[in-house]
Amino acid sequence: MGLLSRFSAYPSDLIGLLSFATAAIACAVAARRSAVRDPHTWYFLALMNCLFVMEIYFGSRYLITVLTKTVLAKEQLYGKLHGRFQEIIIVAVVVIVLGLSLFVWRIVGTGARVAAILTIAVMVLFAVETISLHSIDAIFYRPIGGVLLLGWVWAGAALGIVVSSCWR
Repeated sequence: MGLLSRFSAYPSDLIGLLSFATAAIACAVAARRSAVRDPHTWYFLALMNCLFVMEIYFGSRYLITVLTKTVLAKEQLYGKLHGRFQEIIIVAVVVIVLGLSLFVWRIVGTGARVAAILTIAVMVLFAVETISLHSIDAIFYRPIGGVLLLGWVWAGAALGIVVSSCWR
């Protein structure tokens, strides 16, 4: 499947790629303009947004999900671990993210703080999508105007990162 045909089939991916590429550029610009304590944070956020672009392009979260399901089914563990175990993993991820958010809240300036928390939230979205609870997938993959809800959430998070990179 060619690059253009892929994006015409999956416009949510195109929105994610463009959104996070823009956010990465905004973070890199903010790093060059930021106060003494924040440039490293902004460069790290630029790197993370580049990684989001790569993840959306290559779709490794889907490969991880398929591989995990295959291994668990082969070991006859899929029925036992599906559902409740996934919910426990999601709760653990959310607790870890809250801890990271509190840590970030204390060490960086306001704009970088908001961008970092949004970046952490996007990481959680990718983790939850990888874990693949069917009820959550039904929400993420609901089309709104030809684009999946997840694509709009990505765009909103990236917009928040871009706006926070302009914060002074």
